[in-house]
Amino acid sequence: MVQCSTSPCAGGSGCTYTQGYWKNHPNAWPAQNVIRGTINYTQAQLIQILNQPASGNGLVSLAHQLIAAKLDIGTGADASAVQSAVNSADILIGTLIVPPVGNGLLSPGVTSTLTNQLENYDMGVTGPGHCP
Repeated sequence: MVQCSTSPCAGGSGCTYTQGYWKNHPNAWPAQNVIRGTINYTQAQLIQILNQPASGNGLVSLAHQLIAAKLDIGTGADASAVQSAVNSADILIGTLIVPPVGNGLLSPGVTSTLTNQLENYDMGVTGPGHCP
């Protein structure tokens, strides 16, 4: 059982966090690099992406939720409810480089189903549940 006192929980308790949590708690990340699509991003680049408004770019929205899901999985959250969506998102993203690191673009209509599946996982609607 994970208990927290004066510091926020650092994951690993088998539950999930939203992309907003990960954006604001880089010290809780289980890894300093995360592969999205076929690109290996540094933590600094991922934080830039998490701070990037989607502004109609489905790639950015998808990236936000995929980053969070991969970090959730990396801290011990059961991936069985979302692994297929993670794999499909990586395939869809492929070699596109997410803004502001790059200038990749996908229509929200192409990404919305996967984005919603990943967001539901990150928010605890599906999967192991959201961290308290």
